[in-house]
Amino acid sequence: MELVQGIIREVAANDSAGDAAGGLRALMLSSKFLKASVLGEQSVKEYYEFLQPLIGAFNALKPHLAIHQMNRHMLALMGPKQRKGQVSAALDLASEWHKAWTIALLGAGLAALERPQQRALVKAALDLDDERDKAKAIAGLGAGLAALERRQQEALITAALGLTDNWYKALAIAGLGAGLVALERPQQEALVTAALGLTDDWHKAQAIAGLGAGLAALERPQQEALVTAALGLADEWDKAQAIAGLGAGLAALERSQQQMLVTTALGLVNGLHKAQIIAGLGAGLAAFERLQQEALVTAALGLADEWDKAQVIAGLSAGLSALERSQQQALVTAALGLAGGWDKAQAIAGLGAGLTALERPQQQALVKAALGLADEWHKAKAIAGLGARLTVLERPQQQELVIAALGLTDVRHQAEAIAGLVNGYQASRVHGYLR
Repeated sequence: MELVQGIIREVAANDSAGDAAGGLRALMLSSKFLKASVLGEQSVKEYYEFLQPLIGAFNALKPHLAIHQMNRHMLALMGPKQRKGQVSAALDLASEWHKAWTIALLGAGLAALERPQQRALVKAALDLDDERDKAKAIAGLGAGLAALERRQQEALITAALGLTDNWYKALAIAGLGAGLVALERPQQEALVTAALGLTDDWHKAQAIAGLGAGLAALERPQQEALVTAALGLADEWDKAQAIAGLGAGLAALERSQQQMLVTTALGLVNGLHKAQIIAGLGAGLAAFERLQQEALVTAALGLADEWDKAQVIAGLSAGLSALERSQQQALVTAALGLAGGWDKAQAIAGLGAGLTALERPQQQALVKAALGLADEWHKAKAIAGLGARLTVLERPQQQELVIAALGLTDVRHQAEAIAGLVNGYQASRVHGYLR
């Protein structure tokens, strides 16, 4: 019996939610004994009962979505076979721009693809004629760089560094930043050197921002060079963009560098620029001292423009668990007080990542606010965001979000909401419980 339970749990813990639901269904159809075994495992039963209607609804929506309308959250709902079909469809697209866009989306799922499919996508990206399209495809493949063979990684880096237009080169370098940890030291150095060598500050800022995701993989001199370059940018917008991106790797920096980034953020006068930096630094809130955290939250709440405030609330939510209870409450209150539907949706969606740190009344208030949004696009955005930590919510609230997602009439919005709920439920249920 232990062997059977182990098999059931292994099927349920599949990285593809669609494959998990299909596998459990196949087990239950194969024999009465296995059906009873699946339903007798309470955690698996609850997981299956949650997945089945949502996966079924998503599969019904897929034929109505153009391949380039799929986002990475939707791709995560597909199993290897379905992704294989997506690869074939991407390679058959007549429009190079749509092909580039789709290759970029598939980058997040490279690890789930077989080696021939990975090679085909890399080749297709490198074969694109227009530099804009090639840069877009290379940047997207950066999300799955670790899954590629060394030769393919080298080919993408060589192609990125060989782009003649600085804008497109910056775009490609920024995307490859997500995979810096998978690269050898000379390749990392080449990307950093190329980023710092860009002559236009706007392009340099874009490249530095992207490389921020891989700061921890870099040696100290390279980290220092990127921080120095970001702080040295003359234009406030460029500086804000670069520093915001460095926030993703904040924990890898020395305390003095962290302090300089905070000081720069707080010293900006333009609200949009200040919001951009603070939002980016949210990913590294846990690395800051208490006074720095308080200063960032205070500055965020003091922003006058609602769009700026929404962006910064969403950004700070990545580090919500590092904040004191009063600061968490202040951010939730500010989010709920936003008047604009899109602004409120953005803030609520961002706070979804920090639901675990919030008290029950705060969680309930966010769900209620999400369901109260009038525009379907806004509601889908908020539902998908709250799905990131879905199992933290009580069962009635989970069901409210599911019903609301299934009730959306626009297929794109419904698919986005469903993807957010399934991915969030699976991530916490499978990796935190079933395994």
